[in-house]
Amino acid sequence: METTLKENTNAQKLGFKKLETAEVVSNLNRTLCSYQVFFHKLQNFHWNIVGTDFFDVHEITQELYEKTLKNIDDIAERIRVFGQVPVVKLSEYESQSIIEESNPDKSAEMMFYALISDIEKLTELFLAVHESASKYGDVGTTHMCGEYIKELETYHWQLSAWTKKYIA
Repeated sequence: METTLKENTNAQKLGFKKLETAEVVSNLNRTLCSYQVFFHKLQNFHWNIVGTDFFDVHEITQELYEKTLKNIDDIAERIRVFGQVPVVKLSEYESQSIIEESNPDKSAEMMFYALISDIEKLTELFLAVHESASKYGDVGTTHMCGEYIKELETYHWQLSAWTKKYIA
């Protein structure tokens, strides 16, 4: 008995159908764009903080932008797992991001308030990715999102505590 493999034109990598991965990849790309703008905002704050809170802001923003850069790479590679191409143009990052750039002339407290708001937005994006990935049984993406959400929640708590803006 001879077995032949039929090519399934609807199938994508890992057994997911093309339409299933399209939703996940779209959400991942939207998150990637916002995360890229967040990364640059972190560098802006890191490079331009002045005053008595210099060391607090300088240290935490460096820690955050190093983690963010690693996470950006993971997101882009996850998109590649599905045979798709991640967004790479700066103009697209800015146009698709729900996070806005920032001027460098902010106080430490205002920088942290901006980061708290951005972390809330990033968490919402990761929840959307998690939801779409869960719908299709994409355990790899849901696991990645769960880890990032947990990480963002910790930073949200820490920055909120620093600003005394406690979570309700």
